[in-house]
Amino acid sequence: MSDLDWQALFASVPHPETDADYATLRTLGRTIIGRSFPLTYGHPDDIGHPARTIWQIIAESADAPGSFDDEGDEVELHQSPGGRVQVKARVVREKGNVAEIRFEKVTGRVNHDAQLTRLLNLDRDAANRLIDMCVALRGVDPAGGETVRIDEHALAAFLENPEALTSAYVESPDKFKALIEADASASDVIAIAARRKTLQRFEELLSDPAAFEAEREGGTRESVWQRFFEQNPWLLGVGLSGHLLTAWDKGRLERVVAGHSVADVGKRVDALLTTTGIVRSLAFAEIKLHDDDLLENASYRPGTWAPSRALSGGIAQSLVTIERARNDLGEWLGVRDDDGFRTGEDVFSAAPRSFLIIGRLESLTRDGQVHTDKVRSFELLRANLNAPEILTYDEVLARARWTVDVSMEAG
Repeated sequence: MSDLDWQALFASVPHPETDADYATLRTLGRTIIGRSFPLTYGHPDDIGHPARTIWQIIAESADAPGSFDDEGDEVELHQSPGGRVQVKARVVREKGNVAEIRFEKVTGRVNHDAQLTRLLNLDRDAANRLIDMCVALRGVDPAGGETVRIDEHALAAFLENPEALTSAYVESPDKFKALIEADASASDVIAIAARRKTLQRFEELLSDPAAFEAEREGGTRESVWQRFFEQNPWLLGVGLSGHLLTAWDKGRLERVVAGHSVADVGKRVDALLTTTGIVRSLAFAEIKLHDDDLLENASYRPGTWAPSRALSGGIAQSLVTIERARNDLGEWLGVRDDDGFRTGEDVFSAAPRSFLIIGRLESLTRDGQVHTDKVRSFELLRANLNAPEILTYDEVLARARWTVDVSMEAG
């Protein structure tokens, strides 16, 4: 290329001289961050402090109609008769301290008639309200059915310091609850967090005698576990069987299952459950104590340990309950609502499954080491017992913890 060609090419390239010239040349959507400089004007508290200016062209036309239709119009980069829209912001003193945001209209051509017209100027407070609102927009579900109002101070507390979420929630709990209820994923997170807290309480009741006794409230020791499982029925639902088990009555687990009917008086079972699916089947659970012995204290024969009185008694109680319930309930049990009316749903009750929750496998160990003969005796007993299925409290806890962990990984 000759010198004349280079000169002609150089002469054709725009050379911006004013702020308006630069604005006409900026690429749409690209953020430009200027060099730091000591502020010489503006708020007295800011003068002398380091500042940086940020620019971005956010629209090619300031007069665009309020429509989402894209007609495919081409826009010439260096000539904007409709007026491009430029946002100019200034950060002063410290990172994130936005002192001003200005919206400007850019018209004309570079090196010819380019002009900047101020559309809107936001001071420090207004600028930060706009920033907070723009961040909040990312989490708004367009399908929400109710109006939600979020206090700006509560939102700002979280945005400025995520660790202050607790404080923000305390300030405006209703606003956070409304957002969570409208967000399925958030609801899942809250549910998993609540289940983790339940597992912590479960473990505390198993390991801390003082905490367990504090829960008795003047009742029996068995009532502690009865209330705990009633408040958290999912523990039995996921912790007992390969089937998902649900409570017969959402309000309580303990029900009468023999003598007259499930709805009347008779033999009680600690937890009346049903399997889920197209065909529902009845399932019983007897809940004994977590510190009941699984085996007798002394061996029955060398290498052989007999079941404890608590375990053998629980097995006998479970078998009697199943037999009496089978005789009284028949093959199918009709479901009734709270007012006594039939719902049209039947539960298969001729061959109910039964579970016995008792003791802990920890009782078969010492200092973390298993007693081989004790473990063999216990495992052979329950492996060869058709009913009830025997589970220990630590096994129910482990199964529930695994389920929560899987839910966390899936999320």
